[in-house]
Amino acid sequence: MKFDCAKITGKLDHVGSVSRMDGGFTASVKIDGAVIPKLKMASRLYEELNVGENVTLYGLFKNNKDKGKNEGILYGLKKESGEKMFSTEFRYKVPMLFAVVSVIAFCFVFVAGWALSVIPVNYFMGSSDFMYNTTVVAVVEASLAAAFFLWRAWVMVQATADPEAWKVMDAATVSSRFSKFDK
Repeated sequence: MKFDCAKITGKLDHVGSVSRMDGGFTASVKIDGAVIPKLKMASRLYEELNVGENVTLYGLFKNNKDKGKNEGILYGLKKESGEKMFSTEFRYKVPMLFAVVSVIAFCFVFVAGWALSVIPVNYFMGSSDFMYNTTVVAVVEASLAAAFFLWRAWVMVQATADPEAWKVMDAATVSSRFSKFDK
């Protein structure tokens, strides 16, 4: 899951191709002549986008080789007046989902790991107390799987901690990540 946290500054030319999603909208935003399609945003941020105004958009943008799979999430915006607004629910909702997935991954990998580890553990550690040894190996395997998802949750929390430190990208660079079909 590769994504960039970026600030895009420019004149908002157009907001179009709007479709509803749970808790917000997916829209195409045109800044300085460059179209950024498939940009998901909270309803509150959508209502604050005013065409013709100079804005700074704070977004999380996927960076996939397949341009058709790339999308963006508008995390916040800074209006011409200097007023800043952020969708802090994204900061906590995504890591919480990753935490839930880590629990599910732990359970699944523990059961599957235990079943698949019985023979190798019995072979390498002997038959004495193989139930205990297999359980320990399965717990370690499951913990590693859960740790991966918790690590990604932590990356998300860290990435959204200081939006002002995000790298500045021009709208044309971000737009080039998306398929021409989406524009």
